[in-house]
Amino acid sequence: MHDSERVIMQVACTSYDSGSKLVAAMLDNMAKLAGSDRADILSGPAESAFGWDFYPVAISRAFVQQLANMPENDIWRMKGANLDEKFATWLNRQLKLRVEGVQVKLLSDLKSSRFGLF
Repeated sequence: MHDSERVIMQVACTSYDSGSKLVAAMLDNMAKLAGSDRADILSGPAESAFGWDFYPVAISRAFVQQLANMPENDIWRMKGANLDEKFATWLNRQLKLRVEGVQVKLLSDLKSSRFGLF
């Protein structure tokens, strides 16, 4: 799956109920701060494997750019070769500050396995 208009990530969480609510709340809050629309963020159904729940999230590149250009965050200072990678690193850092057992990977980084690597 490739979409040039969206950053596509896979979310992995040990508890889908709490993890997905946290990710959704964080992304909703970011959308409000950036003056963006919730339609810029789409998520798909979860699948379980190895004690983890995995589900896709697609975020508008325009929204990611808007968020990265806000002065109060440090997305541009994160490690990564491009904005997608920097955003994924930044989002993981934000999640880690709030809860354990939730992480994101860019779909393009997932090389093998039906469920991806985390």
